[in-house]
Formats: sequence, structure tokens, C-alpha cells
Amino acid sequence: MPTLRRGGIVVSDRYIYASIAYQGAQKVDIGWIRCVNNFAPKPDLAIYLDVPAEVAMSRIRRGRSVMERLEFEKRVREIYLKLVKDGELTYIDGDRPVEDVDKDIFNIAIETITKKHIAGT
Repeated sequence: MPTLRRGGIVVSDRYIYASIAYQGAQKVDIGWIRCVNNFAPKPDLAIYLDVPAEVAMSRIRRGRSVMERLEFEKRVREIYLKLVKDGELTYIDGDRPVEDVDKDIFNIAIETITKKHIAGT
């Protein structure tokens, strides 16, 4: 929080949206998850790197059965895509070459920082 108070830039991985997606996929009430995370500052920019559940599975490989894990990852993705649709997250197709994904993230971040600086907030 000190960095935010000074007007600095903070970069975070996952943040409250991961709680919403992963706990929501476990059938926890999303309204309750939002309430619990209500204290967290609202970000100026939140990006969702979308990949199909099958791609996520190939990158993860954890203990559960493959089918159980695949269904869970599909539910997580559905929630993330709803957050994109609702305007809470910025969508980037993560199923492309890393250089292209990096370029998109960089451009969106610079655009957001520039707008915030011009607005003086």
C-alpha cells in the first residue's frame, strides 16, 4: 500500500480475480467471495490471459484425475470470461507466441499508465 499512496505502480499476479474464478469454480458463492475481498483496492488494469482449458491442463498437470481437472479448468475459464464480459478484466489471447502476448500486455499497460498520468490520478 505505501507504493500506491506514493502514486507508484504496483504489478500483481492473479489478485482478487483468481479468488473469484477458482473459488467460484468450486461452487463458492461469488457474491460472498467479492464481499470478503471488498477491502482490496480496485486495480486500474486487470488482464486475463485466456487459454483453452486443455492448454491450461498441459501446463499444469497436478494430482487430480485428468477429466476432473479439465472440468474444473473449464469452470474457472468460464468465470474469468464472464469477468471479461462484465468489464472487470481486459482480455488477451494467451494461446499465441509469447512475444505477441508480451507485446499486447506491454501496449495495454502503457496505454493505461498514460491515461492515468494525463488524468492526474
